[in-house]
Amino acid sequence: MIWIIIGCILLILLIFLFSPVRIVVEYLGGKPEIIFKYLFFKINLTRRTKSAKDKKKKPEQAEKETSTEKKSKKSKFIPEDIPGKIQFFKNLASAGGKAFRKITRHMKIKDIYINFIISDEDAYECALKFGKANIVVYNSLSYLGSFIRLKKKSINIQCIYNKPDCVYDIKFKLCITPAAAIGIFIAFIFTFLVNNKKAVKAHA
Repeated sequence: MIWIIIGCILLILLIFLFSPVRIVVEYLGGKPEIIFKYLFFKINLTRRTKSAKDKKKKPEQAEKETSTEKKSKKSKFIPEDIPGKIQFFKNLASAGGKAFRKITRHMKIKDIYINFIISDEDAYECALKFGKANIVVYNSLSYLGSFIRLKKKSINIQCIYNKPDCVYDIKFKLCITPAAAIGIFIAFIFTFLVNNKKAVKAHA
């Protein structure tokens, strides 16, 4: 019986770790939207950000106390002298660069939908804008595809002369598993702490 329970717990844990986190980013009809999806959870981050801005700010005294606490914590973690600070941020950038390269290998951008309708009253300007739009879109996809897996759904760029407004509709899903994100975060922390410890010893 105990092995069945342990097996069920491990199965649930594996489901949570390897079910992809999906972030849907869209700009349709001039309205931006960012939606977070994970298993059965769905959160509209755009609406949540807007509602958070509408909340009242904390009193000034509380803000002062919070900033003072943050400064004291920073001073314990970040060296106070200039050479120490420079080395600290070098180590942070080095570890961050390695973490970024690792995380992009595990990320996937899929269902890429691009619908651009380029228009202008002047035919020459319209053709010029159309050419620039194609260069930007396809060069950007080519660049992203060099370090992130891409899966296109629909890419449509049209040039329509003498239409009132241009249309720029974009939508895509960014996917990554929690297991990959957690592993990369742990590797980032470990790399940074090791590098920082070596730098502190050399500086001492």
